[in-house]
Amino acid sequence: MKPDILGVVIKKTTALFQKPETITIEFFQYLLNPIKENLYNFIFKALNFCEDANDVYQETILRAFKYRQSYDQQYSFKTWLFTIAHHEVNRYFNKHKKLPGKVSLEEPADIIDDPGSDNRILVRDIYEVAQQLTPNQRRVFFLFYDQQFSIQEISEITGLKPGNIKFILNQSREKIKQKLGLKE
Repeated sequence: MKPDILGVVIKKTTALFQKPETITIEFFQYLLNPIKENLYNFIFKALNFCEDANDVYQETILRAFKYRQSYDQQYSFKTWLFTIAHHEVNRYFNKHKKLPGKVSLEEPADIIDDPGSDNRILVRDIYEVAQQLTPNQRRVFFLFYDQQFSIQEISEITGLKPGNIKFILNQSREKIKQKLGLKE
């Protein structure tokens, strides 16, 4: 598809969000399909690999569909959904007032590309140490490194200022380096 045609398709698609009655469940699922796995992985990791991630994911999708008319065209659909997920994760923590229990990462299949690689152990260790980060640090860490959002996109999702996000990322990296005994 040519870039100019793609731009027209995106504009027409986002224009549909201004008329919520035209957005069927099928169309919403069509927009969700390319990012639903990333969205679930973010929620799962933000909740510290907790079983409640399924419930929070479902609540995120239901809330997004219910409030689809509030979608702002200046943000990407993915950023909008991750913002809702961020709020649902916050709601979860506020409701439970505690950190969920840790789950051992025997084989985090979604983060290991090469089973024979020496990096496999390091990646697993980083994810295990990331469980020890505060909920806010963990969300920012996974949005940046796992979901590859930019600082500006993370700012839009979390409502934090870009400087705060950089500070949180730096703290997270330093904590992980310290726990793993790494110098670089």
